[in-house]
Amino acid sequence: MAELYLDVVLLEELRDILEDEFPSLISTYIQDSGVRVDDLRQAMTRGDTEAARKAAHNLKGSSANLGLVYLADLCRIVEDAARAGQLAGQEAYMLLIQQEQQHAVVLLRDRL
Repeated sequence: MAELYLDVVLLEELRDILEDEFPSLISTYIQDSGVRVDDLRQAMTRGDTEAARKAAHNLKGSSANLGLVYLADLCRIVEDAARAGQLAGQEAYMLLIQQEQQHAVVLLRDRL
């Protein structure tokens, strides 16, 4: 079921390219993604569409770079809504992003 959430081929290509730096990349993502989720949640709570868009965009990009397909897709949805100025009604996606970020951490740690 991980293939729905994680592009294992992409992640393994990164491991091959980065070699000894791969664990550092994963550790940095784990720490940074938690901060970005918090930033997104706070921006949505404030109704700050531009800050929410930026946070969702940044989390989307870093997640996609590691093959975290589902998390990147969720972030794209919130980014698009924020760009349209429509954060109302996105609370369910915010919850899914928080849950999926935690799931992504487990998936990545399992591959260290």
